Amino acid sequence: MRKFFYARVSSKDQSPERQIITAKEIGIEDDYIFIEKASGKDFKRPEYQLMKRMFREGDILYVKSLDRLGRNKQMILDEWQELVRVKKVNMVVMDMPLLDTTKYKDMNGLENLISDLILQLLSYMAEDERKRIKERQEEGIRIAINNGVKFGRKRIIPNNNFISAYGEWKEGKITALKAMELVDMKANTFYRRVKDYESGLVSLSPSL
Repeated sequence: MRKFFYARVSSKDQSPERQIITAKEIGIEDDYIFIEKASGKDFKRPEYQLMKRMFREGDILYVKSLDRLGRNKQMILDEWQELVRVKKVNMVVMDMPLLDTTKYKDMNGLENLISDLILQLLSYMAEDERKRIKERQEEGIRIAINNGVKFGRKRIIPNNNFISAYGEWKEGKITALKAMELVDMKANTFYRRVKDYESGLVSLSPSL
């Protein structure tokens, strides 16, 4: 059974020193302290992935707080399940005593129940985070609308040249390549403009 410690700060001007001191206070050897200066948006971090490859069943991973693992609660939940249930690694979140799987190893059948409760807690935290993000987004949209900001794709007004070429192409009088040549558009631009025109995202008045 080996003890690992993962320390992370989000930017290069932040210091992981306090996390490192905590690791040494609980007796983690230097070779098993992994330090990262990286965003917590996902788990694609070199030091974390290196540490993860080293894990063996029964090892313990310590983190100072849950947000040192990452900032996305759903990803933390998924990662927790993989580490605890697949790799059989023990997890200890030092500022949340409940999130310490080492406490439940000798509880005669209660281990799985406690583990499920922990996962439910993490799941609740992930769902709560999603709700708060959605509420902030909706509030931001309401404020922007009240301030006169308009959302959605910008309405495109086609010129007479496009409308004429489009009409001849749809009637089979000219090929699509000829229509593109007439309006001086590449294929992807032409077909995107046609899609917008047919879906009503552009003005249908040839007089504009």
